[in-house]
Order: sequence, then C-alpha cells, then structure tokens
Amino acid sequence: MNNFSKLILLISSAVLFFSCEDKNEDDENELAFPGRPSIHLTAREIEPYNPVTEIKLSFIGDCTLATQLGDNYVGSFNWYAENYEKEYFFEKVYPYTSNDDFTIANCENVFTDYALPETYKGYYPAFWFRSPSRNAEIFSAGDVEVVTVANNHTFDYNEEGMNDTIKAIESVEGLEWGGTDKDVILEKDDVKIGLICDTMWGDWEVDKIIDRIHRLEKSTDIQVVYFHGGEEAYHTEEYWKVQACHELAKAGADLIVGAHPHVLQPFETYRGVHIVYSIGNFCFGGNTYPENRTVVYQETFSFDRDSKKIVGREENIIPFYVFTGDTNNFQPAPVDDEFISKQVTDFMYRKSNSLF
Repeated sequence: MNNFSKLILLISSAVLFFSCEDKNEDDENELAFPGRPSIHLTAREIEPYNPVTEIKLSFIGDCTLATQLGDNYVGSFNWYAENYEKEYFFEKVYPYTSNDDFTIANCENVFTDYALPETYKGYYPAFWFRSPSRNAEIFSAGDVEVVTVANNHTFDYNEEGMNDTIKAIESVEGLEWGGTDKDVILEKDDVKIGLICDTMWGDWEVDKIIDRIHRLEKSTDIQVVYFHGGEEAYHTEEYWKVQACHELAKAGADLIVGAHPHVLQPFETYRGVHIVYSIGNFCFGGNTYPENRTVVYQETFSFDRDSKKIVGREENIIPFYVFTGDTNNFQPAPVDDEFISKQVTDFMYRKSNSLF
C-alpha cells in the first residue's frame, strides 16, 4: 500500500470514529435528557392528513325565560330566576350541550328592565312574556351559543321590547342571535355553517327563506334552517308545512328544524335532508303544566374540506322531560325511564302515533 492509500484509509477511519462518537453522544444525551425533542422523524410520528371535519349541532326548543306580563309570583319563572342560580335551569342538559360544537335555542320572550306597554294582539287568550335583561345570561350558563328571536313573542312589547332583548343578548359574552333579517355564521376548522332563523306561518314565506339559502351558499359550506311556524298543540305536521320543508330541502337546506307548536312533531328524511317539524318546548316559563315531553336534537355533519361536500350526517334524538317537579320547575331533564324514552323515540321516528 502506497503512502497516498494509507492517508485515505486513515482519514476514513477518523470520520467513522467521530461519527460513532457523535451518535454515542446523542444517545447519552437522550438518556440524560429524556424529554429533549428529537430531530429524527419517523413515519409513525407524522399524523396522516384527514380532510374530514365533524361538526355537532344541538337544537333545543321553545325557551320562555320569563313570566306572563313580567309577573313575579312565588313559583313563577321570574321568581325562580331571582331565587336560583342561573346555572340551575340548564343544569341537566349541560352534559349534552357542553359536548357539542354549537347549541341553538329558540328565545321566545322579551328581556327588558322596563315596564313597557304590551303589543296589541287582537285575539284571546293572548300572552306577553317578559323578564329582566339579566336572565339572558341563563342561556350562556347552559352553554347555548345561539338563540333565534324569529318568533311571535320577541315583539310582545313592541319595537322597544325587541331592541332591549337584542341588547340583553348581545351583552352576554359568547351568545349570538339570529332573526328574520340576520344570518348567523358558525365556523369550525375553516368549515362555515350558515344558520337561517326565520318565521314560516304559511307557504307564502318559503321563497324568502330560499333566497336566504341561496345567498348563504356563496359564503358558507353548510346551510341550516331553524323556522318558527305551524299550528299550536298539534302533534301532526300540516300538509303545507311538509311541502314547504321539502321545497327548502330541494333549494339546498342541509338541515331543517321547526318550532312554535309547543309539542313534538315527528322526524323525517327527505332527499337525504333531516327535518324535525316541531322540536317542542324546552325551558318553558309560559305554562304551569306544559306537555312534559321534548327532545334535544343533535345533528353531526361530516364535511370533507377538500371536496367541499358533506360526506355523512347522523341524527341523535335524546328524549327529555320539560320539567321534573309536580308542576313546572323550569329544569328540563333527560328521560330516565326506558319505556317513556322508547315512546318518545318511536313517535319521533313515526313508529307510533302517540307520545303517551
């Protein structure tokens, strides 16, 4: 071996030696500092890309957080609101609303701190529901993120009462409102959900809602309609309402939920779109003995952010009592009786015509 070859061999040996030393030093440092981040990535350390986002929405029905004419007699909702913590009212639903992405409720009363004149209604019996503005905080205490004011009671005390109600809602951190002229945009993982809150007293109101759906399609990925309308106290949805909801589904609504009858009406799937014709009462201060069956309705959308399409949807109907005392104690609670729970779900899925 000539001198040049010997030199090359010597250099190669030195490089190999120091490389081994560096590796040994790294190993020793890893033992000395086990929490030190490694610069060596393996396939197992790289999370696979998943373009699908799941978004869970919860809907609760008519919430009248008030008493007729703002009265405050013992046992009334306003009396309860003065004597109980604000967390009391949604305490039993909180485990469900706190585990979703967004909870939407119907706010069917006026929040105001003033003795405003009632709106003339021209029929009997008539009801005007009012409570102090601080009671808007009850929604946020129950982890409700959005309320709709598109109904027949937020104008119980004219325009001034409506303005006070909106101010009370807007003063609560994390609580938004939607109405006949105000959409709500919810967002998770860059997926945008457009929520349309509106009244639908007859099929003549369908076109305005369809216009809102088409407008929101340009800026949102999922469009949801929460409407207020129909006959009170009927467990069967009217023909016109069925046709109207079908038109909304054909126009692009991805979920449709109804309120106002104060009782449950069944669930339907039409062209892949889930429809709840009436979600019933929930925390309801307007009656001492409201019909004591309701639900929390949950819808989970699976949305592919790459294809910009809904790739799955799943409903969850959770039977609830409107109240749990001998009379209305304004604290809805999940049904714990298997027989009654089955009655509710059978009714909602049209396996039975009766809730009782």
